[in-house]
Amino acid sequence: MLGIIRRDLMLVWHNKRERFFIIFYIPFLLLILESYEPSWLYLTILVAYTYLLSIIPFSYDIKGKSQYIINSLPITRKEIVFYKYLSTFVYLAVIIVYAGVYLWIINRMGIKTVDYFDLEMIKESIPIIMILTSIVYPAYFSFEPKIAQIIHVIVFVTFFIGIASLGSLGDKSIVSNMEFLSGRGMIYAPIAMYIISLFLSMRLYKNRDL
Repeated sequence: MLGIIRRDLMLVWHNKRERFFIIFYIPFLLLILESYEPSWLYLTILVAYTYLLSIIPFSYDIKGKSQYIINSLPITRKEIVFYKYLSTFVYLAVIIVYAGVYLWIINRMGIKTVDYFDLEMIKESIPIIMILTSIVYPAYFSFEPKIAQIIHVIVFVTFFIGIASLGSLGDKSIVSNMEFLSGRGMIYAPIAMYIISLFLSMRLYKNRDL
C-alpha cells in the first residue's frame, strides 16, 4: 500500500497543473473565504486537499492505462479497493503536516492570522471526508470516467456550498440542521457510509470489465 501511496503522491507532484494547485490552492481559499473564522478555513483546507489528493491520482488510474498495471500486481481487486479506502486517512495525515507548515509560514510572515493546527477541526474533518469519498469512490470503481468525473464535481461543489452556507448562515444553515450529522450521528453515520461504500466498491470492481 505504501508503494501505491508514494506513486500517487509522485504522480500528483510531477504534474505541473496539479503541482500548481497544491502550491496555490491554499492562498486561493484564504482569499475567497477571507471573512471566515480561522477554524473554518482550516477545516475547509483539510477537507478539500485530502479529498482532491485522494481523487486526482485515482481519476488518472481509471482514465489511463495504469489501472492495467495495478491489476497486474500480485494483489486482488478487493485489496486494491481496501488500500484505496485506507489511503484516504494517510492522505489526511500528509495534509495535516503540509497545511500546518504552509499556514504556519503564512502566520509568521504576517500575511494573515490563520489556524495551522486545530485538533477539534481535524476531528470534524474526518467524517466529512469519509462522506465525500464514500459517495465518489464507488462511482470511479463502477462507472465510465466521464460519469465518475461528473459525480466528483457535483460532490465537491456541494461541499463548498455547504461550507458557504454554514459560514454565512450559522445555525440557520442547511448543514447545521441535518440531525443525522449531530451528536453521535456525526461519528456513526459517516462510518456506516464508509463501510457500506467499501463493500459496494469491492463488489462493483470485482465484476467490472477492464
